[in-house]
Amino acid sequence: MLNEGRTTGTAVVIGAGTMGGGIAAQLANAGWSVKLLDIASPDPSARSSVASAGLDRLQKARPPLLFLPEFADRIETGNTEDNLPWLREADWVVEAVAERMDVKKALLAQVEAHCGSQTVITSNTSGLSLHEMSSERSESFRSRFLGSHFLNPPRYLKLLEVIPLEKTDPVVAAGFVRFAEQVLGHRVVIAKDTPGFISTRIWIMHLATTMKIALDQGLTVEEADYLTGSLLGRPNSATFRMADLVGLDIVAAISGNQLAALPEDPFRDNLQLPAEVHSLIDQGRLGDKSGSGFYRREGKVIFAVDLTIGEYRPRSEIRIPEVEALQKRPLGERLAIMNNDRQSRWGRFVNAVLDSLRDYVEYAGPLVAMDALSVDNVMRWGFQWGIGPFELEDLRTGQPRNYIGFGAERRVRVFGSAAMLAIETDREYVTLADRKAVGASVFEAPDGALIDLGDGVACIEFRTKLNTVSPGVCEVIRRALEVANRDFAALVIGTDGPHFSAGYNLKLLLDAAVAKDWSAIDTMLIDVQSTFQAIKYSPVPVVAAVRGYTLGAGCECALHCAAIQAGPELTMGLPEVSAGLVPGGGGIKEMLARATRAWDGQAPGNPLIESPFRLIAFGITSANAHDALKLGLLRETGGISHNADRLLFDAKTRALALAAGGYRPPEQCKITVFGAAIQPRMEGIIAQEAGRSNFSDYDRLLARTVALIFAGEPARGPREAPEEEVLALERETLIHLAGKPQTQARMKALLETGKPLKN
Repeated sequence: MLNEGRTTGTAVVIGAGTMGGGIAAQLANAGWSVKLLDIASPDPSARSSVASAGLDRLQKARPPLLFLPEFADRIETGNTEDNLPWLREADWVVEAVAERMDVKKALLAQVEAHCGSQTVITSNTSGLSLHEMSSERSESFRSRFLGSHFLNPPRYLKLLEVIPLEKTDPVVAAGFVRFAEQVLGHRVVIAKDTPGFISTRIWIMHLATTMKIALDQGLTVEEADYLTGSLLGRPNSATFRMADLVGLDIVAAISGNQLAALPEDPFRDNLQLPAEVHSLIDQGRLGDKSGSGFYRREGKVIFAVDLTIGEYRPRSEIRIPEVEALQKRPLGERLAIMNNDRQSRWGRFVNAVLDSLRDYVEYAGPLVAMDALSVDNVMRWGFQWGIGPFELEDLRTGQPRNYIGFGAERRVRVFGSAAMLAIETDREYVTLADRKAVGASVFEAPDGALIDLGDGVACIEFRTKLNTVSPGVCEVIRRALEVANRDFAALVIGTDGPHFSAGYNLKLLLDAAVAKDWSAIDTMLIDVQSTFQAIKYSPVPVVAAVRGYTLGAGCECALHCAAIQAGPELTMGLPEVSAGLVPGGGGIKEMLARATRAWDGQAPGNPLIESPFRLIAFGITSANAHDALKLGLLRETGGISHNADRLLFDAKTRALALAAGGYRPPEQCKITVFGAAIQPRMEGIIAQEAGRSNFSDYDRLLARTVALIFAGEPARGPREAPEEEVLALERETLIHLAGKPQTQARMKALLETGKPLKN
């Protein structure tokens, strides 16, 4: 049976289209062996060409579906005439074929004839009745059959709706849920077998209704998106931009399918898309995939359609002073304020949108889900809403109709029940917010805090913008280390946010460089280096729970930890050259130390330094955690959490294991440097890179500067250097570069635009 322990196994995915390919890729990412099947080709020499074409598409998909290109080797293609015997050994068979009941029923009959007695079978349908689909199958089959509705693309959208039926064995369903969450990395919501389940039904109705309200009230597409995006705690793609991303033809197909499937829904007329939408579709303006929809880009200029005349005009930048002021308030506060403004033009629109959402979830919620939390989680996990519609209504009105209490005492409305039931907390999904809500803060400071995670582990939380490292953050780390050495068995450094740390506070460095205050920069660097060294040599193990941006000083902080637990989506590296600088927090020292430890002493000049040199000299960052492992930024002694929401729990578990194993900090190490002997090799690498890319003269100078640090004072020749010497060389080099106009221009560009300057 499928469960959390099945970290390897065999799955058969039937249907090599976009969704089937995405599911196959997600299984391959998890380390599973995958058989991807589709219909047989009449060409006897290429019977599995349809599935092979699907594999080719998923390999070329952008954004990538596979963490590493070589993971495609875990996928074997076949066809449903010659290769159905493969089902006999499969742990899981998932069908993702066309949304036609006759096709799916015929396929499930074939699946039953060939699959093993323990095989779990799921359908990825998004709208067809699972009861009808499985009605002609045996009791044994139906006990192992359920719905598994992934959103596309599965790698990036973590929601998975699981739909057990009355005949589904509860043990099978529970095992599949654990498997989906721990192995595939999804967050599961249990839904009922109704058209569209929770996700499609609520989303398409809300999207279509919001479009209708916007048009009825005479709002432009820009105004509607401005008022239904971040203001409501949602992505900036909001409404019309979201439709462009999905595809207007897809939106129309989904709304049409729901319209046909819900004859008794009193709100179904809202699923009739406005004539303006159909007009764009008739003109082939389907959104991003066709180059134009509600928006169109021409070079750097973005146009928006004027719905009154159907023509494009330059997009307007909407700024409403009252709304801009509201954006600075917490989401709950601004929702309450907006609820009382029904006079202004924007207030009437927002309240009409939220009133319609309230009315629909009140009607449809009990039909599609067991409780308010399930609906809210679907919208949070599937559509990146900050809060779901039921919680939104409580905050908006100030009436705790759907939720009461906080922390462990929080209770939720269960449909059909007069009493609210306790929300079961899963310790594997621990968050710092939850811990703080129950008073687990050890100490608080402006730039960070120490939070008790329980079981003898505490977590250091950074609280700066993008968790950038600052003197205040360094002070928090040092204080946390003192407390941990006295009161805790281990430490984690982590966050609830999407990013571990984007690096050092660049503005502090730029301001000091412009003022020519070199001693201030030296003081900052010594502060960072000594803090990270304290992490490395701490008597209690420190584990970094990294995710998202883990760059510059953030990466250096993690490199000094006893272990790293990584979330799957990880942009990690030491890209200081993009700011005209070199790593100054011990990053070069740590990469050289790793190369020294791994070197067998036989190969001349330690070729193991070439990879870290490329990383630093050319500012290479990882595309994901598996890529970071391949690049040498992560090590096999760490771990990758398939489910990013379990990252803090996994890091805590790793920290406890280190402590229980009698952890001792590493001994002071010597770093082997080779002086001028490695300079020709470094120059060859630089010349090779310069011939391949947009490499400026200043890029060449920066790369050569990195090479000098790797050489370790070239004039002194091959030798063992103490860590302090390499750290001093990092500081000296960074300060020297900070004085150059080109570096200051790069720092300024990054701060102002967020993009690197090539000068």
